[in-house]
Amino acid sequence: MVVFTTSGEGGAYTFLDGFLRSLGHRIVGVLTTPGPRGRRSDDYRSVVAAAAPGVDVIVSTHRSRWAAMVAPLRPDLIVSAAFPMRIPDDVIALPRLGAINGRDSLLPKYRGPNPSGWVLRNGETETGYTIHRLTHEFDAGPILAQCRIPVSDDDDFESVFARRMPIVPGVFAAAFARIARGEPGEPQDETLVTAAPFFEEEWQRIDWSRPARTIHRQVRGLIELPGQSAGAIGEVEGRDVRIFKTRLLPCSCAIHGCGVPGEVLRREGDELVVRCGDGPLRVLNWMVEV
Repeated sequence: MVVFTTSGEGGAYTFLDGFLRSLGHRIVGVLTTPGPRGRRSDDYRSVVAAAAPGVDVIVSTHRSRWAAMVAPLRPDLIVSAAFPMRIPDDVIALPRLGAINGRDSLLPKYRGPNPSGWVLRNGETETGYTIHRLTHEFDAGPILAQCRIPVSDDDDFESVFARRMPIVPGVFAAAFARIARGEPGEPQDETLVTAAPFFEEEWQRIDWSRPARTIHRQVRGLIELPGQSAGAIGEVEGRDVRIFKTRLLPCSCAIHGCGVPGEVLRREGDELVVRCGDGPLRVLNWMVEV
């Protein structure tokens, strides 16, 4: 019997429910939350809507009360994913098989609430998915299973997510097999730890004098998170526009040396080519800020 802690979209519940049923297990309860003060999100509502009839759903922001709420469900295992608050030690201690967490990074790299954003911002050539045991320290528990996924300059959160999802069931299967054997997992190498905090507020603003690659990584790294809208804001022809997707152009492009930073060099339907500090950048998806 599993208790699932998540505040991601309802699809996370649907995935885990189907996976567990295929193994002969079931979700008996869900703990979800709108998140901490200052970073509230309505995503928990889709979790509530997705929960199957007969599954107890707990919606709470009171961490000190969670253990008392979850204990009557008598879980064998707690599974966490896309949960925006630290799970207290007394909750982690409840299930006989422990508690595990799934996250979209190659731990110990990018511990924190924004791993995918930093992978894209830093131009990493690979990312992955990790299942680890929950401990008192955030994202620091022993690793049970992990997969690796290549990342290219043309990738964004959606394309990486689409590449990751077919692999995730196998990662969970490997983790569950190790849990069944009573294996603790491999400790993380603390010398390799990097952080993935929320981005600084000023990072949402485009400075067209920066290199095209820097702006491209800025745009694709700004994914939707609690308290953070997707896309970067830049001034184009006197108006603020929110840019959601860009593409790098070859340095040999004929318009490489044209224009000044921020100037629209070419229009192709709804797409723009904008001059950056060292050359052009194609803007594929954008909207005027209201």
